[in-house]
Amino acid sequence: MPYCQTNFRAVPPKRVEEVLSSLTKESFVGGQSAYQLDDGSYSINAGENDIRAIYDQENTEIKFFCRYQRGMNFYDKKLMAFATKHGIDTKPCTVSSE
Repeated sequence: MPYCQTNFRAVPPKRVEEVLSSLTKESFVGGQSAYQLDDGSYSINAGENDIRAIYDQENTEIKFFCRYQRGMNFYDKKLMAFATKHGIDTKPCTVSSE
């Protein structure tokens, strides 16, 4: 899965689910709350499974990855709009696609 270009920076561990649940509710039709999956990633787009989040505890940032390369620009726009609205610091992703 390719990583999106947008990461949410400086998110303390205790706020990860709150931030991701707000993103889910505001940005995805039918979104209610983000939840952590068995692999440690978070489901954030109302069960569509086209984008997921993962928390990088070492760098205190949330990274996002897409199922399909073609969806990356769409999701990056959503992520940036949400981050701007909520004053979340962002930075470009430095992880290469898998």
